Amino acid sequence: MLETGTVGDDRRPALIAAALQSLARDHRNLVDAPVVPFPGGAGIHDPSGSFVWLDIQPERLLGAAIALHLRRGTSRLDIVIPDIHRDVAPTVARRAAQWNIPIEVFSLEEKSLQAVVPAPAPPEQECKFDIDPFRSVISEAGAEVVIEHGLLTGEVAGLEVCRVVFEDEWRLRVGVGSQDREAFHTLHGDAPILDSLVRVVEFVQTYRQPTADPHPLNRLSPERWMRSTFTSERSQASPALAHMPGVLPRGSMSDASPAFAVSELDGVSTLFAFTTGADLGALVDAADHAHWSAHQSEVSEIVVVVDGRNRLPVLDAIAERSVKPMRVISRSELASL
Repeated sequence: MLETGTVGDDRRPALIAAALQSLARDHRNLVDAPVVPFPGGAGIHDPSGSFVWLDIQPERLLGAAIALHLRRGTSRLDIVIPDIHRDVAPTVARRAAQWNIPIEVFSLEEKSLQAVVPAPAPPEQECKFDIDPFRSVISEAGAEVVIEHGLLTGEVAGLEVCRVVFEDEWRLRVGVGSQDREAFHTLHGDAPILDSLVRVVEFVQTYRQPTADPHPLNRLSPERWMRSTFTSERSQASPALAHMPGVLPRGSMSDASPAFAVSELDGVSTLFAFTTGADLGALVDAADHAHWSAHQSEVSEIVVVVDGRNRLPVLDAIAERSVKPMRVISRSELASL
């Protein structure tokens, strides 16, 4: 039975297919059932249910599994989490419970399937250092102060331009991403941090504009740029509109990851999830976020905002099954809210 391996292994899709067929035969009495691969996993679909193996970021790929289940019209959805992802299996189980769909999550242990108990979302971590000196420098330079899961960064239109890192002591380093921070420090050494950050902020601002020429700086973190534009436009009309981190720590700036904001108006809490591309995982992220204990009041509605060209019917089909009321709108529809 398949337990280990890497996603990049050319043999892995064939091994997953063989393992999934074996599991379907042993646990669902499905013999010679065809395996349907999809990016990041594979599934067997029978009227009695969908049997889906999630092999890449299963906590987000759950969105694709739900979409396949709905498209096939099967009676239930069983998720298999391989051994290499056993640590995130409880997270997948928690997220599976946030949908009005019969879903059960199993971890693969040798040749047996074990039902996974959902784990609560962890609380947001606090910074391990005094944030005030760094906050003042970032603000004075014209960047937005962002604190997420114990990290303090500065952003310009949603793009990170500096970060507090530990190097014998906590220091503010300037740059877009880790490699840029290292290069900037190599070139400029211990130049006055405020002056350096001001220059970077001004440079980035020229490219984080809707009319700017194409540039790598306006292709990074598009979800956070969308959120930044929305919140800056609505800040006076909706003073209670605030950014929030995702439930799970963010990966690299190139990773697909929705950007979140919450609005408290007339006692009603609305969670906004901004996403670009056809990211089914964004709806799973958003549903998980709406149940997170970090919210000061219970979320009443989830609004997922997408680019108009990615306003796909499958998103509406998934959103209709959310336990918390969820709807999907295009970016142009934001003005009517």
